[in-house]
Order: sequence, then C-alpha cells, then structure tokens
Amino acid sequence: MLTVSVVIPTLDRPNLLLRALRSVFNQTYPHLDVIVVLDRPSEQTIAALRAIEDPRLRVILNPRPVNAPAARNLGADHAKGDWIAFLDDDDEWLPEKIEKQLSFGLQRGEVLVTCLSRIVTPHSSYVLPQRIYDNETRLDEYLFDRRSARAGEGFLQTSSFLMPRSLFEKVRFYEDRLHDDWDFALRLSNEWKIRIETVPEELTILYFEEQRPSLTSRSKWRSSLVWIDQVRPMISRRAYGGFCLGVVGSKAAQERAYSAFGLILYRAFRYGSPGLWRISTYFSVWLLPEDAYRRVRVYLKRRANPANIAPVS
Repeated sequence: MLTVSVVIPTLDRPNLLLRALRSVFNQTYPHLDVIVVLDRPSEQTIAALRAIEDPRLRVILNPRPVNAPAARNLGADHAKGDWIAFLDDDDEWLPEKIEKQLSFGLQRGEVLVTCLSRIVTPHSSYVLPQRIYDNETRLDEYLFDRRSARAGEGFLQTSSFLMPRSLFEKVRFYEDRLHDDWDFALRLSNEWKIRIETVPEELTILYFEEQRPSLTSRSKWRSSLVWIDQVRPMISRRAYGGFCLGVVGSKAAQERAYSAFGLILYRAFRYGSPGLWRISTYFSVWLLPEDAYRRVRVYLKRRANPANIAPVS
C-alpha cells in the first residue's frame, strides 16, 4: 500500500497546529507519514506534540529559523512516502482529502493534484476555485488574468497540493522567493510541462485574513513586485499586467502606499497588457473604502456562484 508523507511547517501557534494535525489523523486513508517541521524551539508547541501518541508523527526541530518554503523542503527531505502532501498549520483537511486525491492522481500519472477549498474569513465563507484549471489555457493567465466578474477565480494553494515524491524532488520550492505556491506551480506547469489536475470536491479548509504570526510573513507590495519581475520571462504580458493591478495594487492600497499608484499602473502597461476588468478593479480598490470594496467582492462572488457563498456569523 502506498504511503503519503504529510509535511506541516509550524511557528509558535500550537492550538492551530493541533487542529491541523487532528484533520490529518482523521483521514480515511491511514497510510500516512506525518512530518511537523518546528521552526525554532517552542516549549508550548513541543509539549503539545509530545502529548500526541500516534506513531505516524515525526517532529523535525529546525535549529535556525527559516521561511515556509525552506521548511517544506526540509520536511520533504525526510519524507518516507511515495507521495507528498503539504498542509499549512493554520489550515485543515476534510476526512477524505488524501483518499480521494490519491485515487484521482494514480489514474493520471506524474501530476500535481489539487482540490476545491473552502475559504473562511472573519466576514464570509466561499469555495475556490470557481473555475477549475483545464491545462489548456496558460496557468499564469488562469491565476492572474480575471476577465469578468462571472468568469470565476483561478486559485491554487499549498494546503491542497498532493504529488508523487519523485516529482517534487525535480522541482522543489525556491527558498528565496515570495508567493511560493504560485511560484512552484508556475514552474511545474510552464517549465516542466506537468499537468495540474483538480479533484472537483471541497476537501480543504483555508483560514484567511486572520491576524497572527506566520512562517510566511505578510509580503509588502514592493516584494510582490520583485517576485513578478523574477518570473516575468515565463509568463504572458496579460498575466503580468493582471498581477500588478490585482495583487500588487491591492497590497499597496491596503498599506495606504499612495505613491505606488502611478508606478504600479506604469509597470502594468510597460511590461504587461492588463484587461479591462483588472483595470476597473484596480481603480476600485484605491477609490472605495476597504469595507465597501470587501462588500463589493463578496457580492460579485455571490453573483458568480451563489451556492458557494455564505456569511460567517
């Protein structure tokens, strides 16, 4: 029977880690090798882990603090399984996640397997992606180039990833870049020509917009601009422009970095070719108050897929 290694990097949040681990140990697929990468010693976290008696759990104590992609690479280096799955310590899985993804992936060869995810924020709950990647369009445009409110959103996140260990060993995470999930998937698809297959079921729960410490610190708009320039050779002009306006622009607006408005707009058109929808949302995020813009986003998501949007009380 195939073994799946589960890699969970963590930093100073034992309660969230225990929630993530419970979701792993509750999987219907039992053949798991669970690796927690503890980034710097934490007495509380160590005590919580020592109370777990499941023999499938292994803990790696990292002597020097690293970032999330480096911690994932370190955990994968200790993996014993035939397949590798990644889970962030503040997310969780539904019980059939590994069983369904593995069955799906074994029929498709060397692939990255993802799934639908339930996104939970302090204000709402919804399912992404609204549009599953078809491996026909460019992945960079799927992720960054939204063409209308009803087209759905492209989405990939590390806690949904499952892949053969042999595949991961070819690509690995770059440890000196932001947006490591996007970076990894883009290299996998655009450079290695590996298919990304999605189980069309909601199998992960991701918690967004909660203020807490993280191995992946909140990237500032300038850092995101540096990242998109690093990957610019392998993405289209439309994807570059969409990322500048949709991601970098949103971060700069949230940081109230008003001097960035013109620079981001210039770079989006100098090196990219953003669509009308991205241009209109760029101006909206700067002109509307944050609460109003958030309500507009929820409204548009509800119109695009009303069955998957629910308020959080």
